[in-house]
Amino acid sequence: MPAQSIHAFAEKVALISDGENPVGRAVALQLALQGAYVIVGFASSTEENKRAIGELQNLGTLANAVETDISSPEGAKKLVGAVEQMFGRIDLLVNCLKFSSDSAFEETSEEVFNEILSKSLKAAFFVTKEAVRLMKTRPKPKIVNVVSALDTEDAEKNVLLAASQKSLVGLTESLAKSLPKNFRVNAVAVSEKQGKNENLDAELFRPKAGISEDDTARTILFLLSSEAIGLNGQVLKVE
Repeated sequence: MPAQSIHAFAEKVALISDGENPVGRAVALQLALQGAYVIVGFASSTEENKRAIGELQNLGTLANAVETDISSPEGAKKLVGAVEQMFGRIDLLVNCLKFSSDSAFEETSEEVFNEILSKSLKAAFFVTKEAVRLMKTRPKPKIVNVVSALDTEDAEKNVLLAASQKSLVGLTESLAKSLPKNFRVNAVAVSEKQGKNENLDAELFRPKAGISEDDTARTILFLLSSEAIGLNGQVLKVE
């Protein structure tokens, strides 16, 4: 993967849907350090969230936070509306809100069903719908959706979460085909496993550490860069 210039994203307006997600925070930091104007969504204005934005601003970057619940169309409109007031455009969009539930298939209530879909597929759908309006005028707009790559065991334990992530992949592929040709829409599937191989002798082989948020963020930045111009509707798995 080619190394990016420290100014590769200079003056690009980047919207990160969820700054409470560690991956979202890592993407925001790396984009800001490479010259982008970063806007991050937060569901609540906690001290930790304020500190995260403060860290970006202390580095001399132009970063802003918007407090809103993007699991509703109204919240998505508020988030994108704030970006419109600040910059009037969006070049890059990263949908990375992560939500899960431990409810077994037989025990999943309608309330849990609606909550999981609202905080995953619905959030990504309506944030993208609002953002596209400000992206259409840009020469090379790019969207990256971050999904969880569940293995068979995890998918069996949480059927609804697995279905919601497959739906996000489907949304990615559909948008890649339906949006104007200057758009690039891709996804990054992040493995939830820490990667230890139980069949290897721990004394002879070092257990594989799970991929870090910074590593995932670098993959996302690749898809947002000009280096990935030939990729559209693709899902890159990091593990």
